Amino acid sequence: MITDILDWDNLCAAWENVYLGGAGPGSDGITIARWRRTWEERLVGIRADVLANRYLPSPLSWYTMPKPSGGTRQIACPTVTDKVLQRAVLNVLDRTIDPIFLSCSFGYRKGSSAPDAVAAVCRQRDQGRRWVLDADIDECFDSMDHAIILKLLRRQTTDPIVTRLVRLWLQWGTRVRGATKGIALGAVISPLLCNLVLHELDCDLTSHGLHMVRYADDFVVLCETAKAVQGAQDLADAALERLALQLEPAKTAITTFEQGFDYLGVHFEGDTLSIVRQGEVITVAYPPFGFHYDYGADRYYG
Repeated sequence: MITDILDWDNLCAAWENVYLGGAGPGSDGITIARWRRTWEERLVGIRADVLANRYLPSPLSWYTMPKPSGGTRQIACPTVTDKVLQRAVLNVLDRTIDPIFLSCSFGYRKGSSAPDAVAAVCRQRDQGRRWVLDADIDECFDSMDHAIILKLLRRQTTDPIVTRLVRLWLQWGTRVRGATKGIALGAVISPLLCNLVLHELDCDLTSHGLHMVRYADDFVVLCETAKAVQGAQDLADAALERLALQLEPAKTAITTFEQGFDYLGVHFEGDTLSIVRQGEVITVAYPPFGFHYDYGADRYYG
């Protein structure tokens, strides 16, 4: 796998993705513009350092972003070099890992989007599943267990260099030195690692015949009866415990479409949903064509 990752075309594609993303400098202060002046030499250097086992990530820069629901979240900013290498790894790992994911998973996947997740919720509603487990995983990214991530990763690749790179990014991706939990929100590789772990939750719940919709660490389980949805919560608790995660009691609730609930910035109530568009609340049956979901802001825009 490392041969594919360090393939020149893949490295160039990774650099182009980072460049077009316009990311800011990391802890080394090197900007995209500065990196671009010698990008070919830098790619050669990345390849040589990885193959010689010399590569080490730079410390992450951190900044605070307010959450729409209140509070703040810590966002990591890797250096441009680390972003390029993570993107090169992601390009190859994603081709291997994404096909194993279930159709109930929508976040951070090519060809899937938050509007697709919202539409999936509507379809389950229209099929008579009107009891809802509206679930929130407690500090999901900060609670991801490194040993579990690496165990699941080894099922997908036996390449020791790839495993070492991911282990390094996990070790350097925590705000507390030496911590064995937590993945950096904002790092290129983190969304795939999140999906890799939570795929186990998807498999556990769907193997019991449950219908769920998950977008990254936000998920709902839709059932036909109150008894079924209570059972779904018990199963979710058990599945997450095996992953060293847990539901946030204050933000997890059993509800119905008649009572209404919010998911991915949309308010579901009855047979309709409400979306904020340029400050105006509009009510529709399905997400209208042309709407864009901003996951960071937890809302839709026209």
